[in-house]
Amino acid sequence: MVSVTKRFLLAQDWSSWGDISLQTASALFQLWGLPTVSLPVKLLAAHTGWDKQAPSIDLNAWVQQTLDHWQMVQWSGIYLGYLGSNSLIDLWLSYLKQQSCPIILDPAMADHGKLYHGLSAHYVDRQKQLLPLVDVLTPNLTEAQLLVGFPITDADTLKQALQSLAQQLRGHHVVITSVAYKNQLGCAYLDGQKTRLILQPRQPRQLFGSGDLFTSLLAIFIFTGAPFETAVVQATKLTTLALQRTALTSRDIQIATIIPDLLRLRDDNHE
Repeated sequence: MVSVTKRFLLAQDWSSWGDISLQTASALFQLWGLPTVSLPVKLLAAHTGWDKQAPSIDLNAWVQQTLDHWQMVQWSGIYLGYLGSNSLIDLWLSYLKQQSCPIILDPAMADHGKLYHGLSAHYVDRQKQLLPLVDVLTPNLTEAQLLVGFPITDADTLKQALQSLAQQLRGHHVVITSVAYKNQLGCAYLDGQKTRLILQPRQPRQLFGSGDLFTSLLAIFIFTGAPFETAVVQATKLTTLALQRTALTSRDIQIATIIPDLLRLRDDNHE
């Protein structure tokens, strides 16, 4: 067993072609100066936004061996993204029960009203089992509807969904992304019993990795002590800037466009 100071564990998929998921999280955590361990749970030649036929390989057996090897490691925080299989969720269910650190889950499994290719309702049920072990949850609107089991169509059902999910979490913090209102798009969270919306003008295009960027930023801010509401506001602002600044020729959101802003924020926080 290696000897380490306490680090943050980042676990999600790795795409060789594409700038999303674990690449985004690892780069941002390193820019902020946080000691991290990156654990790919699935390897893809390219994410499906680039090539739906690209070869991929599940790493379940290796992840099992790795988590067994790390049984005695206590992390400063854990951030889970896309997992992709019921058996992998089962591994994390066992492992997270041994951890007392803050745990953030992006239940990446669906968007635009449907599950990702290859996932089923059984996968949604497995994701629900993770919720009592999690402190912060960041589903998009489609994922939130799948987790609560009813459509979110107005302010009342949005609040009901936030309350339902918060009650299932260890840490009770939920932010639902991809919430639309008129010509605006943003996120929603609870402030006590009130629903708070942070909305920005809807961008004329969608970029892959926007949700990954938002949750990675949120994780950094929460792990470094920012209040939940402050973390949500900062993550939304930087994600919106990245959406606005990413080149028109890009399919993936580009974190390089916000590096100066992120470093200024880091330096201000360290003063």
